[in-house]
Amino acid sequence: MKYLIIAICIFGLAALVYYYFRSRKPSANGYFISSYGQSQERVEALGLGRPSEDVSHLLSSVKFPSHGETAHEREYKADPGTDWIIGLELAPGKHLTKRDVQDIFDRDWRSNFSSAIYGHSPVDDQWHYANAGDSPETFDSIQVAVSVQEIFDEENPDYDPGKLERYLPELEKKTRKHPAIRSLKAGPVSEAVQKAKKLVEFHARFNHDAIIVLQSNGMFNGLKAWDALLCTGLKWGDGDLFHWNNHDSNYGHDQHFSVWTITEPGYFLPENVKNGQMNPANLVFGFSIPRSADPKLVFDAMLNAVKYCQKRLGGDLLNAEGQPFNEAAEKEKLHALVNEMVQNGLEPGSDMALRSF
Repeated sequence: MKYLIIAICIFGLAALVYYYFRSRKPSANGYFISSYGQSQERVEALGLGRPSEDVSHLLSSVKFPSHGETAHEREYKADPGTDWIIGLELAPGKHLTKRDVQDIFDRDWRSNFSSAIYGHSPVDDQWHYANAGDSPETFDSIQVAVSVQEIFDEENPDYDPGKLERYLPELEKKTRKHPAIRSLKAGPVSEAVQKAKKLVEFHARFNHDAIIVLQSNGMFNGLKAWDALLCTGLKWGDGDLFHWNNHDSNYGHDQHFSVWTITEPGYFLPENVKNGQMNPANLVFGFSIPRSADPKLVFDAMLNAVKYCQKRLGGDLLNAEGQPFNEAAEKEKLHALVNEMVQNGLEPGSDMALRSF
């Protein structure tokens, strides 16, 4: 059973990534790429859209603390905690247009120099993604943000400052023909190496998922499992998994938690559930702790959803290692990890956490 968590992670990640998009009509292998609305049409057409009862209060009653920032108010700029930043210093009164930015950071740059480009608009005094379609037309300052984790080589493992040192000479070549750019300014690469070491250490210490497995003694009835998940307020969608979507906050990951299965193929096609071909041996509830908007609240809500499904379907609760689930021990472990993160200046769900994990 010690390999259960490995299987959970592999199947979960594969389901979330590989099967994220599907065609509107079934292809030769039965996969679909569809919008959310089209997916719901499929579900409704199969008679799987309405739960037999509504216990969505298990999730909807959870109130997350406000982080005091709306999407409209949020600035998008380089993060000194996770990025090595190259600033393009402009001559007084000079500006770069969006076309200038596109010319400098062309396809060759994007292919060979991984980075995010931010521009400061003199119109609204805000930072924006400079290449975004809805970004302003002119900028009075530009930041090139390179993730310091780029210099960590997982295969060795080691740190390669040369991966950063090559940026400045290339950028100098690309900016020579733009007279508005007076100089380039970047922090010492040695400091970026130290940041990288800290982030890699954080990743090793804090990159954990909260997992609860509802394991059957044989196989769950697929239709009953689908209905139980639907009753809790979970939505079937991305990756053909069930999700508690983060619609009410601009903080943290897009989903509070998701539900998949280790039973092949690892996800839930409504057509297969309807015709009885998908009867999972387990339901795996989980989320990334550092990416969560509030790990403690989400874990409690997830546990309530799991217990409801257990009441409906039967089965046993297991932890990530496949051992009997101990609620007090799992909560203590989660709280200790979150508290340690906060003490180290890493708030779960923050921009820094989302960039790092």
